[in-house]
Amino acid sequence: MIKLQGGGTMPAKLISEIILDRIADGTPISQLKREFGLSKKDIVTAALYGVAELREEYMSLLAKKRKFR
Repeated sequence: MIKLQGGGTMPAKLISEIILDRIADGTPISQLKREFGLSKKDIVTAALYGVAELREEYMSLLAKKRKFR
């Protein structure tokens, strides 16, 4: 869980998805830090989450490709 500005909390996976979506839409990281009260660690955690998801997707595609050989 990540504590948000204003005292609320949100699951780390969900906030990571939101951060990555907003960055992809062109929102500056500094703005996200202000909006959500994020630290550098939160941004890095979101990036690592994104890398892990991409790896998972790549491995799935690779397995499908090998299956059809």
